[in-house]
Amino acid sequence: MPKLLTPGEPAPEFELSDVHGKFISLSDYRGRPIVLAFLRGFL
Repeated sequence: MPKLLTPGEPAPEFELSDVHGKFISLSDYRGRPIVLAFLRGFL
């Protein structure tokens, strides 16, 4: 089971692909506020 974060704790480094397939990492946005949206597909 993954470790849960507590409020105020820095998020661990990770990498995801954007909607265009380009990989971006959390460190690309260090020092700037970000919002992550995980959308589920609909059938």
